[in-house]
Amino acid sequence: MRTTVRTARVSARTGLAMGAAVALAAGALTWGTGPAPASADPTTSPGPLAEGDVIYQVLVDRFEDGDPTNNDQGDGEYDPSDLGFYHGGDWAGLTDRLDYIADLGVTAIWLSPVSEQQPLSRDGLEASYHGYFTRDFATPNEHFGDRAELQELIDTAHDLGLKMILDVVPNHTADYLAGTSTTYSPSTYKPASPLDDASYFHHAGDCLFNGLETQTQIENCDLGGLDDLDQSNPVVSSHLMNTYKDWVDMGFDGIRVDAARSVPKPWLADFEAEMGVPTFGEVFVGDVDYVSEYQDYEWGVLDFPYFFTVREAFSADTDMNKLGDLFDQDSKYANPNRLETFLDNHDRARFLTWADDNYQRLRSGLTFLLTSRGVPVIYYGTEQADDGNGNPYEVPIANKDNRKDMESFDQNSNLYKHIQRLTAIKAAYPALQVGTQREMWSDTSVYGFSRRVDSTGAEAMTFSSNSWTTQTRTVPLRAESSITVGTTLTNLMNTGDTVTVTAGGVTGKQITVSLGEHESKVYAPGTPVSAYSPEARNTTKIRVHYNVGLGHSIAIRGDEYPFTWTSGRGARNVASDVWEFEVERIPDGETFQFKPLIDDVTWSTGGNFTGTGGDVIDIYPTF
Repeated sequence: MRTTVRTARVSARTGLAMGAAVALAAGALTWGTGPAPASADPTTSPGPLAEGDVIYQVLVDRFEDGDPTNNDQGDGEYDPSDLGFYHGGDWAGLTDRLDYIADLGVTAIWLSPVSEQQPLSRDGLEASYHGYFTRDFATPNEHFGDRAELQELIDTAHDLGLKMILDVVPNHTADYLAGTSTTYSPSTYKPASPLDDASYFHHAGDCLFNGLETQTQIENCDLGGLDDLDQSNPVVSSHLMNTYKDWVDMGFDGIRVDAARSVPKPWLADFEAEMGVPTFGEVFVGDVDYVSEYQDYEWGVLDFPYFFTVREAFSADTDMNKLGDLFDQDSKYANPNRLETFLDNHDRARFLTWADDNYQRLRSGLTFLLTSRGVPVIYYGTEQADDGNGNPYEVPIANKDNRKDMESFDQNSNLYKHIQRLTAIKAAYPALQVGTQREMWSDTSVYGFSRRVDSTGAEAMTFSSNSWTTQTRTVPLRAESSITVGTTLTNLMNTGDTVTVTAGGVTGKQITVSLGEHESKVYAPGTPVSAYSPEARNTTKIRVHYNVGLGHSIAIRGDEYPFTWTSGRGARNVASDVWEFEVERIPDGETFQFKPLIDDVTWSTGGNFTGTGGDVIDIYPTF
């Protein structure tokens, strides 16, 4: 166990590349450090992307169909029954749903790419609904609408106080050049002018990602077969710069750079400086040493090391000490508060799939996400418990079940309201926006940290447990803390829960915190921004009473999702002869059929068991 009073992590780097230095210096002068309030002028931006923002990531094609006439362009690309093809979502539909997004309390929307696409992949097995098969960087994707509809989306979002983030794809076009070919075949199968010259591309063949590749190879190879652009070519560079600047000038407030790892770093810095808004790059690597260098060239970077570590700890109950190991490396970043953090995204399996559809694990993970350092990203559908059909496959990426159509816009759902509360407290407490994060406690089951604005003393503390049982810890306050003995701290996620700072511990002041099953709490001094009680959980619990013997386990199959008859959900062993599975997805009062199996192979004898949503169901099967 580490009982921690660690030194503060001060983020600073020198020796930035010249282009990055210009970009970051400009950012320091013009880019804010907190989410700006909505403007009274509907065409005025709320401000550039900033520390303290909360991003909502949308795949436009999968969100809402506002104009069915643009769905099918006649190229075989539209098939709403197949997750690999266009489904009809568009900018008009997203505009219609902006109130839903704004009410969630997020402050920015990250759109999937806007440019015209090659309708299908070279093999015809996948459509370009995601936006990464670019044909013409300067022209809107006709499936999503025209420039006027995009402008209406941007202006309406700004009117609601929502910033808009453009997803750019400067690394590649669609796959027009076969393999290492230097000619188009047929000659008409090529990107739009002026990028229709094969000499503007690298011809190194597909990226292998076998652990032996060099950085030069990564920047020159074809990612997934997509033709790799040569940014050192002045025609290529100027076209990308000018075209994307035109898009940004429509009113975008920030940029996400696709495949930033595959683009030369100095070009990324020049690009940000030219665009005039903060950018953050996709660096799909779990190594902090590798990822952190990219923040020397961009305002932010997608925090994949955070993602891999936090997802494991909160969805699979792994060692929480690894969170401390992750944050110990924050000094390697130019500014950890500008890292884009996430639990779900369009390339990884849904968190709930990893978490065995356990909503409480997701709630706790979201609390951690929205209160820890960085700019959190909520992937569309997470707030409606999308679990990607339970498909955990993500090699090399997950790109089907994790990209389902948005199925519900229920603003009364438990998870929607949970995120609403988190965005409300983030907006109300500067410490949760720009505070320096410092560890307070770390052991195998519990992790805690403080975030403090050192110039003002404003502070909030988050504690998380990934245990199934109540965990109680007496935790010293940080030496930096100006909170005094006798101060009452309120859990902002349940304001009926308070703790009092007492004398003692290595810093002379401490609190005793109790965390329930997979629970995260956020404590702050003073009167809470508002009273709050968490939504009641609709928990169905199946308890299978049977001693299966050493080395064996119980699984459950059934007719109500998350149960299926084709594969079992593993139950948790809570006693020598008791196995338990807990789920919230089954509606209260709804009946369902199920059966237990030993090792998900041997069925119990007799007929199915009947359960009711919201009940504790004890069964005593025979095998």
